[in-house]
Amino acid sequence: MAEKRKGVPGMEDLTVVVLSYEDVRRQMARGALVVDIRTPQEFVYLHIRESIPLAAPRFGFQLLSRGLLQEVKRVVIVAQSPVHGQVAAREIDAVGIDVIGIFASLPRTWAEKGLPVQTGELVFPDKFLTYIHDNPNVEIVDVREPAEQERFPFPQVTKSLPFSHWPDGVDTLDASRPILFLAGRDDRAIIAARDSMVKGLPRVGYLVGGYAAFQHPRSYDPKEAARTTAHHGVFI
Repeated sequence: MAEKRKGVPGMEDLTVVVLSYEDVRRQMARGALVVDIRTPQEFVYLHIRESIPLAAPRFGFQLLSRGLLQEVKRVVIVAQSPVHGQVAAREIDAVGIDVIGIFASLPRTWAEKGLPVQTGELVFPDKFLTYIHDNPNVEIVDVREPAEQERFPFPQVTKSLPFSHWPDGVDTLDASRPILFLAGRDDRAIIAARDSMVKGLPRVGYLVGGYAAFQHPRSYDPKEAARTTAHHGVFI
C-alpha cells in the first residue's frame, strides 16, 4: 500500500496511506505486525494488543528497528499523527520492511470500533491509598536504585527491582496480581510498565509522579529536587 515516487534526484519519496479501523483489523488478521511509535506514556495508557512499542523517530529508529524487526515482513504503524508515522515509515522501509500504512486515530475510539486494546492503570497520588485498599493483592514494585530506596523509603513497596538491572527480574512478577511500578518521578516506572505489558502481564500501571509527587504533593519543586539530590548523589 506504500508507494514510492521520485523527488530529489537519487532519492525516493515514500508515500504511505492512512489506514481506517477496518484496514487495521484486516491487516492484523493477515498477520501484519503493529508497531506503536507513540511515547511510552501513551503506550501504557492504551495500546493495541500485541503491538510492539518503538518510540520513533525520536531515538534513531532505524538503528533500533534493525535488530527488533529482523524477521518481520509487513508492519502497520500506530502514530500520534500521520506526520510522525511518515518519518518512521521512511526509516522502516530503509531496512527492507514493507509498511502497509499508518494508523493515527484517537485512542479513545479504538475499543468502541472493535480493536483489541490493553489499558494501563495510572494511579494518581490522591487516589493511591484508595487503589491499594481496593486491590489488597497489588504488587508495588520499586524500580529506584538501592541508595534511593534507602534514603527515601516507601513503606508500601512489596518488591525491589532496580532499573539499572532492568529487565532482569521481570519474569519474577506474578501475572495473577496487579503490578504497580514506583520511581522517583515517572520515567523509569513508565518504561518498566511498558515492558511488562509487552511481556504479557495483564494488569500493569504506575504511580503518576512517583515518590516525589506522593510525598510532597504541594511543595515539590523538580528543579530544587534535582539540585538537592545531585548534591547528595541520589537521583529520585
